[in-house]
Amino acid sequence: MEANGDRCVHHTHCLSDCCLIDLERSGAFCTPKSRMGMACLPQTKGALNIMCPCRVGLSCHSKDLMCPRRCQMI
Repeated sequence: MEANGDRCVHHTHCLSDCCLIDLERSGAFCTPKSRMGMACLPQTKGALNIMCPCRVGLSCHSKDLMCPRRCQMI
């Protein structure tokens, strides 16, 4: 298992379960799950993420269909 900041090719390789694509650094790296108020995806799908799912205890919701999903307490 890879620590945050390490290169990855699939989300299951990361301790955080999030392998985020970073175009500026030309690759994908393990990153922590999204915190309260951060943009998110409801769950991890596929090998790599463009946004991470939320940390434990938070849910990925949007109050408005025109706004991006954010991590919130439920």
